[in-house]
Amino acid sequence: MKKMLIFMTAVAILSLSAFTQTQDVSEAEARRIKARYSSTYEVEIPAGTKLAALAMTYQRRLARVPMSDREDEGAYPLWYRAYLRENFRDLPTKGHYQYPRVAAQILEWMLAHPNFEVPPAKGTKGTSKKMAPSRTMSVGANINITNLNERNSESFIAVDYSNPQSLVAGSNNLSGSGRQKQFWSVDGGTTWSSTELPLTAGTAFQSDPAVAWTTDGTAWAATLGIGNVGVGSSIKVQVYKSTDRGASWSFVKTISTGNNNDKELMWIDTHSTSPYKDHIYVTWDIPGQGMRFARSTDKGATWSAVSILSDDSAIGAHLTTGPSGELYVVWPDVASKEIRMRKSTDGGATFAPVKKIATTNDAYEVSIPATCRRKVLIYVSVGVDRSKGPGKGQVYVAWTDRNGSTGDPGCNGIASASNSNIYFSRSTNGGNNWSTPAIIHTNPAKTDQFNQWLDVDPDNGAIHVIFYDTRDDLGRKKTHVYYIRSDDGGNTWKDETRVTTASTDETGIPADLGNQYGDYNGLVAYRTVAHPVWTDRRAGVPGNKEQIFTAKIGAGGEVSLTLQPGVIDDIDQGETTLITATLKAGNGAPLPGVMIHFSSDDTNIATVTPATTTTTAAGIAKATVKGVNKGETDIKAEAQNQGATAHVKVPTVSFRGLLVLSLIILLIWQRRRPEVRE
Repeated sequence: MKKMLIFMTAVAILSLSAFTQTQDVSEAEARRIKARYSSTYEVEIPAGTKLAALAMTYQRRLARVPMSDREDEGAYPLWYRAYLRENFRDLPTKGHYQYPRVAAQILEWMLAHPNFEVPPAKGTKGTSKKMAPSRTMSVGANINITNLNERNSESFIAVDYSNPQSLVAGSNNLSGSGRQKQFWSVDGGTTWSSTELPLTAGTAFQSDPAVAWTTDGTAWAATLGIGNVGVGSSIKVQVYKSTDRGASWSFVKTISTGNNNDKELMWIDTHSTSPYKDHIYVTWDIPGQGMRFARSTDKGATWSAVSILSDDSAIGAHLTTGPSGELYVVWPDVASKEIRMRKSTDGGATFAPVKKIATTNDAYEVSIPATCRRKVLIYVSVGVDRSKGPGKGQVYVAWTDRNGSTGDPGCNGIASASNSNIYFSRSTNGGNNWSTPAIIHTNPAKTDQFNQWLDVDPDNGAIHVIFYDTRDDLGRKKTHVYYIRSDDGGNTWKDETRVTTASTDETGIPADLGNQYGDYNGLVAYRTVAHPVWTDRRAGVPGNKEQIFTAKIGAGGEVSLTLQPGVIDDIDQGETTLITATLKAGNGAPLPGVMIHFSSDDTNIATVTPATTTTTAAGIAKATVKGVNKGETDIKAEAQNQGATAHVKVPTVSFRGLLVLSLIILLIWQRRRPEVRE
C-alpha cells in the first residue's frame, strides 16, 4: 500500500503565525516552516485513509499553532499540533507542558487505526507465562502477564488488603482493541488472567490506568476515556468496578468531562482505623490550569463536584492516605520546577495550602539515550507508613530527575556526565517539613535510572522502590528493572537487586517509539512481599511487542517457612497424617492470610491435600498427607518465595499390615498344628 511520509518534529517551532490567525498556509509557507526544523522523525500513514485526509487538512492549517508553541518539545508533527490546537481549544500557549501527555497515546491510536474505527473487544483472554526460573529466594520468576501479540505499556497494580491473594493490574492497550487491559490474580500473583474495560458510548479508546480495592473486595479502575477522534475530541475521567475480583468490569461514572483532562490516578483509603475508610479519591491535571480532584464517600454511588487543587502547570499526581485518614496529593509543577503537596485531614472535603517538597533540577521531562523521544517524565510517587512501628505517619516521596551538572544527555549522550536518578525525601511531621532530596541507589557514572515507583508496606512500614536502570549496558540504551528498599524510614537503603532476567531496548524499530516505556510503572507491597509491574519488550515476547511483566519480590529473604514434621516415617498405605507449615517474617512475627502451595514430588507414592490453603492468624497452614504405594518421596510447601520439605517413607508393608499378617500366620499355624491325643 502506498504510504505518505508525515514528518514528526522533536524540536521547537521557530517562527509561526499568531494563534489568532485562521487562514490556511500556502504549500510554499508550509515548506518554509518545515525547513526550520533541525531534526525530524518520520512515520508512515496509509494513503486514502481518514488519518491521511486529516493530516492533509491540518498541513494547511499550521497558522493554528502559536509562536510560543516551540517551548513544548514533544515529538509531534506540525499537522498534529495544528489538529490539537483546533480540537482542544483550552490548551496553554506557553511553557514546556502545552499538550496533554495523553496526546502521544492519541497519536499512537490514530496510527494504529487510521480510519478511526473502534475494534471489537478482544475475546481471547491472555494467561500469564513464566519467562525464567527464580534466580534467588528473594526475587521470583519474571512473569509475562500480557502474553498476547499486542502492545501494552504504562501499568498500575493493587492488592486487596483484606484478601491479599487477590491482585488487579491495568495497562494501556492502544494499538490493539484500545480498551484498557485489566489483569487479575487470585493466587497471590503466581498466575494471571486478563480482560478489558468496556467502552462507553462515544468513546474510542482508553489510556492512563489506575486500580484500587475497597474493603468489601470490590476492585476499582480509573481511566481516561477518549472519544470523537478526528473532530471535537473528548478526554473524560471515568471510573469502573469489578465485583468478581477483576474477571469482569462495569462502568460506574464519568467524573470529569471536557477535552483537556490528563494523567488521572486513584487511591482508596482502606486503613482499619481511618474515619474515612473506603473513601475513593481521584486526581488529574489540566495542562496549564493545575490539579483537579474528586471523591466518593459511599463506595462509588455518588461523586463530589470537581475541586481545584492548584492553578499551576501541574503534570500528573499521586495520592495516598495515612493511618488517621489524612490524605496527601503530590505533583510536579513544570513552571516552578517544584514538587508540591496538598493535605486534607477531613477526607478530602477541604485541603491545606500548597506545600513545597523540593525543587527539581530539570523541568517537565528528561531526554536520555534509553528514551529520548518519549522522554522521561519527572513524575512523583508518595507513600505513608500506616504500620504500628516507630515510623507510623511518616510520609515518603520519590521522583525521577536529572542531576545538576549539565543539560540532558539526549539521544546520543552516551558519554555525557549528566544522567537521570531517583531522588527521595521524607517528612516526619505530616508534610510540614521535608528532608533534603537524596539519591537512593548506587549511581554508576554515565548511567540512567528512571520511571520509579514507591510503595510502603502497611504491615511493617518498609519502603519499596522500583526503577529502570541502564547500568548493565555500556551503550546506555538497554534497561533492567531494579528494586531497593528501606526498613528504617529512608535513613538507609538495602537489597538493591536486579529484578529482570532479560533486558529491554526501546530505542529502535520495532519498538513503540511513540510511547516507549510510557510514563510510569506500578508497585504494591504487603506483608513483606512487593509486586511490581513494568513495561518489557525482551527477546521472545509475542510479536516482539511491549508486554506487562511482574515478579514477586520477598523482603530480602527474611521470610521463613517451616514444615513439621520434617520426616514422616512409615506412613501406612491408605493411611493419612497431618503436616503443619508455619510462615514467619524475619522478626518472628507470623504472616497471616498468605497462600501456601503444597505438592508431592511423586503422587504415586504419597499425595497431599489441599494443594493450596491460606495461613491463619498464627501464620499456620495444615495439609493431609496420604500414603499410596511403597516408596519414598518429598512433600513440599512454598510461599513468599520460600520453600520447605518433608520426607515421606511408605514401607512395603505397613505396621498394621504386618500385625494383620502376623495374626493370619498365627491362625494358620494354630489350625495346622497336630492335634495332641491323650
